[in-house]
Amino acid sequence: MFKRFSILRPILAVLIIFIPLYPKFPLASVTGTYVAIRLDDIIVSVALLFWLIYQIRHKFPVLREPVTKLFVAYLLAIIISFVNAYFINQTEPTNILLFHLLRRFEYISLFFLTISTTKEYPHLREFYIFLALATAGVLAYGFGQKYYSLPVISTMNSEFSKGQLLQMDNWTRISSTFAGHYDLAAFLSIVLVLIGGVIITQKNIWLKIINIILWLLSFQVLTLTASRVSIFAFYGGMCLAILLLKKYFWIVPVTIVFAFSLSNSKDLNQRLLATIPALKNQFFPLPKPTATPVLVVLPTTPPVAVVVTPIIVKITPLPTIIRKGPIEEQIPIDTDVGVARSGEIRFNAEWPRAITAFKKNVLFGTGLGSITLATDNDYLRLLGESGSVGFITFMLIFVYFTIRTIKNRSSPAIIFFAAMITFMINATLIDVFEASKAAYLFWIMMGFYYQVLNQKKVTK
Repeated sequence: MFKRFSILRPILAVLIIFIPLYPKFPLASVTGTYVAIRLDDIIVSVALLFWLIYQIRHKFPVLREPVTKLFVAYLLAIIISFVNAYFINQTEPTNILLFHLLRRFEYISLFFLTISTTKEYPHLREFYIFLALATAGVLAYGFGQKYYSLPVISTMNSEFSKGQLLQMDNWTRISSTFAGHYDLAAFLSIVLVLIGGVIITQKNIWLKIINIILWLLSFQVLTLTASRVSIFAFYGGMCLAILLLKKYFWIVPVTIVFAFSLSNSKDLNQRLLATIPALKNQFFPLPKPTATPVLVVLPTTPPVAVVVTPIIVKITPLPTIIRKGPIEEQIPIDTDVGVARSGEIRFNAEWPRAITAFKKNVLFGTGLGSITLATDNDYLRLLGESGSVGFITFMLIFVYFTIRTIKNRSSPAIIFFAAMITFMINATLIDVFEASKAAYLFWIMMGFYYQVLNQKKVTK
């Protein structure tokens, strides 16, 4: 009877809905960083307590799973990295190293909770329904931020991360409940691949129409984030799913929608043109002048559950520099400056810092969290923080899933594989494996993916 109904099933459903929808209100700060302990940490910890009880009652069946060895190898690698950073490199502060190590365990643990919950069969219908409901809530709040001035909790800097309610103007990229537009974009890119895969394989016309509507709305919000890497990651992952599923016709409408968004989103258009200056004035019309995004603090306080002292934040917008030329051709270059600055930070600061950390200890790196909060390339971050041992053991997990998918080749497995690749493309320019909301949901998705690979007959 216990196998037919487990308390882990409703717990997993709550996590799938709660994690994306609850804003990042801080509960307790961590000394030395503006990353805070939040309610989702508490919820996940309670869920893991129930999971641990389940494992004890059933004599730890998770240890008998083939993939567990790969995860254990990676977790041992980052533990050794921590020990090395503490005793040999004497990296400071120690609490930051320990905090990031525990966070990584926390994220990955949801993979094991998921495979324990879905052992009998993958429950794909339940997973998709709850994910679709959570996505609908994220979209509704995102549109509310864009058009109805709904507040946002941001973690884009130390002041915003204290739990302030902010209001975005019309030109600010939306983040919905994700506290950062890049995190939201990464989440939507894999959700779009999953929804798209369901649309392609769905036979019921009414369900297909409902999913198409959800897909189009999700794509619109992805466009509003103006995240270049995520929108191209989505397109690559979606095309990969279409090709592997041999539904070649679907490439046409997907490409049309993708191209339309590139040419008609002013913000995304500007950023793409700023990224590739050679394309300017050749394939796209010059965008019209736009206002500089400004975040304005609302005269409200966070919910009672979160005690935060309101701080008035004044943001000085970047100066608008006008190019010389005819009036109709004069455009502000704030976007150019922002894109150039983003590239310079990556190429001249973040990436060299990760490479330097890797050189200090090629085998085990300098410890998780040792090279500041952002690297904007998760693979260089892996090398710098956990060395070649951590990098190889982590990547072997995805090699395992790839090999198993080649052997399985079922429709659900292919869709999950394409979503995994989409997330990994995001990781080339965004630290998605450290972004809590995106990382939680990714490892839950990977748990369902694993069980799909282990099932001969799956619930579609």
